[in-house]
Amino acid sequence: MKTDPGKGTLLSKATIMRAPLIVSAAASMLAVAASAAPSEAPYVLSAPHADFLMQLEDAAAAPSQIGAAARAAADLFGQHAEAEEAVILPLLALTEAVAGGKAVADLPRVLTSREGLDAELPLLLDAQIEVVGALVELFAVAKAEVRPEVSRLAEQIIWHEMTDIEVLYPAAVLVNSSVEARLVEAESAKIPIGPAPLYGRDPIPMMGLGNPHALSAAQ
Repeated sequence: MKTDPGKGTLLSKATIMRAPLIVSAAASMLAVAASAAPSEAPYVLSAPHADFLMQLEDAAAAPSQIGAAARAAADLFGQHAEAEEAVILPLLALTEAVAGGKAVADLPRVLTSREGLDAELPLLLDAQIEVVGALVELFAVAKAEVRPEVSRLAEQIIWHEMTDIEVLYPAAVLVNSSVEARLVEAESAKIPIGPAPLYGRDPIPMMGLGNPHALSAAQ
């Protein structure tokens, strides 16, 4: 065993042996995130969806009221997670580029669709209410059947969904607005602006003077 100089505690041999594995796993996750296209859902945000869904599927296999409640929650959560990964998470993948003032070349679908985020967000919020309702039902059934692992799972996913509503959705709206503003600026910059005739392209003769450009035209 070794002493941690920062805390003065002893590190077990097992902890020391696990450290390289933890570092390797973290490096692998960073590599996955770095190789993902800008319009793809960030792995660190989509991974919990897969983990929660797998646990709900396991609970749904139980031959009891818990199984039925978990099945309902799993179906709703799976559909909702898929929608989030198509609409919200790709926008959050642009956070670093937007914060750094970088140009965004690979736009998510929500930025190129006719409806845009304004139409998608209310649908996501409505679906989220249904998901949370199903999870509350699963929590109650698990409590009644004394299945603490299932009730904890339901509670964890509920808090996850609340974080989406209070943090991730507003962040996606900010990123969406910022990228749209930059796109408008980029399009405006393409409009050619140059010198024009003093009185316009087709000048109107001034009262009593005729065409003010006639003299220069004759020369």
